[in-house]
Amino acid sequence: MNFRFITCLLFLTIFNSRVQGQIVTVKIDDFITQHNGFEENDEGEINPINLKEINKRIRFFVEEKYPKIVEFTRNIIWDSYGTFLSPSDRYHSHTFIVQVKVAGLDRLKYLEVHYDPYEKKVTGDFEWIAEDEEFYLINEDISNQKLLPNLIELEISNQEQTPVLNDFINEHQGFINEIQRLDLSDNEIVPVNVSKINKLIRSFNETNYPNVEYTRNIIWDSYTTFLSPFDKYNFHVFIAQVKVQGINRLKYLEVLYNPVTEKITTDFEWITEDEEFFRVVKTDEEDS
Repeated sequence: MNFRFITCLLFLTIFNSRVQGQIVTVKIDDFITQHNGFEENDEGEINPINLKEINKRIRFFVEEKYPKIVEFTRNIIWDSYGTFLSPSDRYHSHTFIVQVKVAGLDRLKYLEVHYDPYEKKVTGDFEWIAEDEEFYLINEDISNQKLLPNLIELEISNQEQTPVLNDFINEHQGFINEIQRLDLSDNEIVPVNVSKINKLIRSFNETNYPNVEYTRNIIWDSYTTFLSPFDKYNFHVFIAQVKVQGINRLKYLEVLYNPVTEKITTDFEWITEDEEFFRVVKTDEEDS
């Protein structure tokens, strides 16, 4: 499993486990502000806004969390930034890699922290394991990671054709425009071009699922972005309500839409014995 895929999984795991069900307080404008604040050079190096202030908070967090372990923080490296937006929840977070000097060891060690731009709060779940002389992520649920979509196979992450910073801004601005145009509430948001996307989804279902008679309803579920020096991607999740041959009850499947390529993909398959669509998870033997 390569580094980029691990990062994608970690990012999605963190987002899926954080503050679900909270009252929506972060504004879509906040996402736009964050993306507008990035500067990217020809080498792909990116710096977020207020970097010096964030670094101060990170150093303080590390000192407080590891008082008898870490002697000092040497370097702080910005790693990535992501957003999540849905009718019921929205949040964003920066990830930083922190290089620290551990008491009694000559070799510098690394740990990972997250910075919430809304709460201006640093968090991190890495724990020092003395016998291994390393920091490890605690409470990491591998089983949940395996249930996440494989964004590489779904042609979302690690693609030659990637979004630029302005694409992220335009997509988020599109939500604001639709709220204003349709006079919607914060919990009734929909993306721009939703009619066009729905047509693509209906066509995709018709082509890829011969047992589907028709697609009845399509529900926009969420929008996710990921930005780093080594990868950039964004995607929408839609839930399609479909009529399956020989079954009276309508069924649901999940599809992803890549705004850059305008392609629909999914890893949901029809499981005949269960009479349901499920995400098919590859076993370790299949991956090897």
